[in-house]
Amino acid sequence: MTEAFLNQLAKLLGAEHVVSNARMLEALATGHAQPGALCKPGSTEEVAAVVRLAGEHGVPVLPCGGWTAMALGGEAPEGALALSLQRLDKMIAYEPADLVATAQAGMSFDVFQEALFEHGQTLPLDAPAHATLGGLVATDRSGPRRLMHGTLRDMVLGLTVVNGDGVVRKCGGRVVKNVTGYALEKLYIGSLGTLGIVTEATFKLRPRPETASVQEISAPDFGHGFELMRDLAGRLPLAAAVACFPAKPFSAQLGIEASPPDHARLLKELEEAAAKAGAEVRETGAERVDADEYPAVSRRLESIALPGGETVAPALAARLSWPAKPADFKTQMDRLDRLAAEAGFGYLMGYLDFPGFVSLELFANGGTEAPNLDALVRALRTDGVPATVSWKSGAQPLSEPVFGPPRAEWALMREIKKALDPRGILNPGRFIAGL
Repeated sequence: MTEAFLNQLAKLLGAEHVVSNARMLEALATGHAQPGALCKPGSTEEVAAVVRLAGEHGVPVLPCGGWTAMALGGEAPEGALALSLQRLDKMIAYEPADLVATAQAGMSFDVFQEALFEHGQTLPLDAPAHATLGGLVATDRSGPRRLMHGTLRDMVLGLTVVNGDGVVRKCGGRVVKNVTGYALEKLYIGSLGTLGIVTEATFKLRPRPETASVQEISAPDFGHGFELMRDLAGRLPLAAAVACFPAKPFSAQLGIEASPPDHARLLKELEEAAAKAGAEVRETGAERVDADEYPAVSRRLESIALPGGETVAPALAARLSWPAKPADFKTQMDRLDRLAAEAGFGYLMGYLDFPGFVSLELFANGGTEAPNLDALVRALRTDGVPATVSWKSGAQPLSEPVFGPPRAEWALMREIKKALDPRGILNPGRFIAGL
C-alpha cells in the first residue's frame, strides 16, 4: 500500500475517514494479519469508488462491520485495506404493514431490531447485538431459531452490492412476491464478502411473538434425551439446541415463541413428551414480553448453561462445525472427546442445532504445551468428520485448509469469483478454495 494510494483515498473520502497509523490499526488485526489502513466511506457510491481505486493499485479490500465474525474463514491478507461500513447505518425504508424493511449494511442488529419492536415485528435471527446487517448477510448467520423461522436466505428479499470491479448492482427487490429473474441475492449470502460488498439489504420480517421462553431439558442418559429431542424437533415448532458434555448427563435447551394460548399448549405437549421419556423440564423464564424484554429472553438460547452451574475458566481456543445426522451426534462426540484430548485440548463442548448442524467448542487446558489444532482437524477429517474451522483464536496457527480438501464444485465457484471480482481484491483467501 503506497503513500500515493493513501493520499488518493484521503482525497476521495476526507482525511478524517482514513486511518493509517500502525499503532491504531493493531486493534483491528485478524489472526496474524493487520490491515494497512482503515477507511470509512459514507455511501454506496463512495464504497464503489474505493473499490475501483483499490483495484487500480492492486490493494486487497477487507470489508468489515461489527467485527463479530472476522475470525471466520481463512486468514485475512496482510496489509489489506479494511473498508468499514460503520457510517452506512440508516434505515432506508420500512413498511410495517408489508412486513418489509430496507436498511444500510452498517446498521447494527440491535438498532435495527429496536426499530422493528416498536411496531411489534422482528427479524428472527440469533446474532450478536452489535453485529451489522451486512455482516449477517455476508456470514449467513443463524442459530437455534432457524428451526422455527428458517435461515437468513429465507429472509433476504433484495441487496445492493458493490462487486470487485467497482460496479454497483442491485438484485432481488423490496416486495415479498418478487419473481422477476434469477435470485442473485442468494449468491452473496454467506460468501464472506468475496463476491461483493453489501451496502443495503431488504428483509422479510415476522410479527414479534407475544410470549417467549427457554425451557431446559435434562435426562439421566443421552439415549433417552436424544430420542426425545428428535421426536420434538419433528412435530413441534421449537428452537432447539443440544449441549453435550463428555461424561455428563444429557442437557438441551428449547425456545418457544408464540401467542400466550399457543405457548401454554406447546409447553404442555413438551412436558407430557418429556415425562414419557423420563426427562425433566425446567423453565428458565416464560413471560409476556414487550419490545424491551424480548431480546434478553430470546438470546438465552445463545448461551447454553453448563450442567451444575459450572463455568468455563479457560479461553475459547477454536470452534469447529459440520453437518451431521442427529443419530450420529453421540457417537461423534465420544470420538471427539478422545481426539481432542490427544491434541492437547482440555475442555470440550458440543452443540447440535436440530435438524443437524454440529458446533464443537474447544478450550485450551492452560498447560505449558499449546494444543495442536492442526492435528485435531486432520484427525477428524481422516475419521470421516467433514469439520470446518468456523472460528479460531489468533494463538492457534492452522496449516490445514479451513474448509477442508478440494471438491469438484470449487471450479465453478472460482469462475463465479472471477466474473464478479475480476482482480481478486475482495477478501482474498478468506472463503472456500482460497477465494
